Order: sequence, then structure tokens, then C-alpha cells
Amino acid sequence: MDPIFFFATRPVSGVIGFGRIQNKFIQDRPMWPDEIELKQVLYPYRFDFHIDYVLERNRWRSDRIKIPLTIQEMRRGINILLERTVSALYEAFVEKFDLSIPALMIADQAPPLPAKSERTTLNHSHLQEVVFHIGRLNRLISEKEYPMENERLDVVWRRVEKSVPTYVFEIQAGGDIYHALGKLKHAYDLWNSNIFLIARKEDLESATLLLSGTFHEIKDKIKKITIDKIQELYEQKRRWIDMEREVGLL
Repeated sequence: MDPIFFFATRPVSGVIGFGRIQNKFIQDRPMWPDEIELKQVLYPYRFDFHIDYVLERNRWRSDRIKIPLTIQEMRRGINILLERTVSALYEAFVEKFDLSIPALMIADQAPPLPAKSERTTLNHSHLQEVVFHIGRLNRLISEKEYPMENERLDVVWRRVEKSVPTYVFEIQAGGDIYHALGKLKHAYDLWNSNIFLIARKEDLESATLLLSGTFHEIKDKIKKITIDKIQELYEQKRRWIDMEREVGLL
């Protein structure tokens, strides 16, 4: 998907966001004011786009990214050959917003789909990749090893940059269920996040006992998912998106 930058001219001048072109098409109906006035199509080549990040309007003046181009040059678009300008934009997004543009793309190197017989033996690292990529497929900002005070959360999904995690996942392919529940409870207390525990069936049974006692405050808040079910969800999503690409919808 081709990257696009959003450039504001009023009330300030500068780049205020980033997205991706999703679908290019030719339109035969007037849409813009001058087209409607003339009752004819002047700009037939159009595209749909997905917004990955955009500044809140009250931050345009303080946080916009200034680039050394005139309004006329911006209207013609940034020539991809202007490598220094494009590189500067990428670096500015990382510096100002801690936002790496390539990292927002849905990665092609997604985890392979193992046989059903292998699901229950999947290790922590693979399951972490699976949940990470489900977030990407949902067009959310997905991150692994997200810091929370002195802890690290396995995977979080956020809706917009600079926001707190909307979804928090802890993965237990064996290990300390008590510690995992403790981190999820803290994430819920801090951010009111949607919290999920992914584990083997027998470990989820142990978690149920703890949720009836020590962690009773989050008993009705936490969602428990088996390793088999999260892998099935990933498989279904991958196949659906692969099918959409095959028929040209993506």
C-alpha cells in the first residue's frame, strides 16, 4: 500500500498525519465543488485511504511537521525522488510522535499456519506473533513487550498513537498464571483496558480458581481464550484477507 502524508494549509501549514492508499478507481460522477458547479468530472482518478495517524486539531500549531516546500509544490505532491524530504518526514514522525511509519504496514512476514495437531504445542513467542498480527489485521496499532511501570505486557493493541492500550493480552504457554493475572489486573486498574488471558485449557481452569478468590475484582472483566481458539481466529482472518486480495478487494 502506498504511503500518504496529510498536509494542512490552514490555520497552519505542515504535515499533520499519515495514512495508506487502499483502493484506486475512476469516478464518473462530480464530487468536488468546481465539478458540481460545472456538472462534469474534472478529476476522474481517485482513491480510498486508511488513516493511520492524525494529530488532534488543537495540536496542529505546536506539533505539525514543517517541510521546506511551497503550497504549489505540495499540491503537485512530494516527488518520491526528493529522498531527503521523504527521509526527513519519516524521521520527524519517529522523533515527534515515537511513530515508525513502516511499522504501521501490515507485515507480509506473518506467522505460518501450523497444523491443528501442533496448536497446543505452540510456544510463547509464536503465540505472541499471532496476537500481534491479529491486531495488525484489525488495523490497530499492535505492539509486543509493551512497558507498564516495571513490567512488560505480552501484546497490546491501541486505536491511536499516544493513547493508552485499548486491548491487553497476556499469553501463558505454561508458566506463572498468578503473575499474568496480576499484570492484567494492573492494566485494567491503570487504563480500564479490555484484558485477555490466552492459555492452555488446564491453565485457564487454574485461572478460574484465582479469579474466584485473589483476583475476584476482574472476574467479570477478563476474557479467557484457549491457544486453539486464538490460532483458529488468526487462521480465519488470514484466509479472509488472502481471499479479498485474491479477488482484488484489497
